[in-house]
Amino acid sequence: MSKEQERREECRREVRRYLAERPSLAFRAETIRRNLAVEFDFSAEEVRDALAFFVSAKQVEIEQDGCGATDYFKITASGTLAHERGR
Repeated sequence: MSKEQERREECRREVRRYLAERPSLAFRAETIRRNLAVEFDFSAEEVRDALAFFVSAKQVEIEQDGCGATDYFKITASGTLAHERGR
């Protein structure tokens, strides 16, 4: 497996973990990146790519701000289950 693929997978795991630990909240992509930056150096693009992957897999859903077009991301039940099972 390539280093790039390993990094993508690590980013996905950490993004999903971050959301799974806060299941009742929704976050902007930049907020997730900034909070993960305490331990990881993922770029904004890497975090957005991870979120897009999970949205397509129905493990994360998008909630839009009622007064604008800002996307907020929240884990779904299947995302929580996948996190708990380590998949």
